Amino acid sequence: MHVQRAIEAAGIPTMLITVEPAQSAAARPPRAVHPVRHAIGTPIGAAGEVADQRATLLAALDSLLHPVEPGTIREI
Repeated sequence: MHVQRAIEAAGIPTMLITVEPAQSAAARPPRAVHPVRHAIGTPIGAAGEVADQRATLLAALDSLLHPVEPGTIREI
């Protein structure tokens, strides 16, 4: 999370996509989403599942438009 905070400090918004929300919450990321159907190793979606990958990325980008308290992890 140190890299994410450094990028945020430079004025660039970031988004963490996590499949381990409990572990990620401990670091209080500035912004984070948890795609609930995805497993470790496939945070964006399974290989070849282009529609699912696109939907995950679009949901993560949409979350940038709706700020929340740092440390909040939205389920998508």
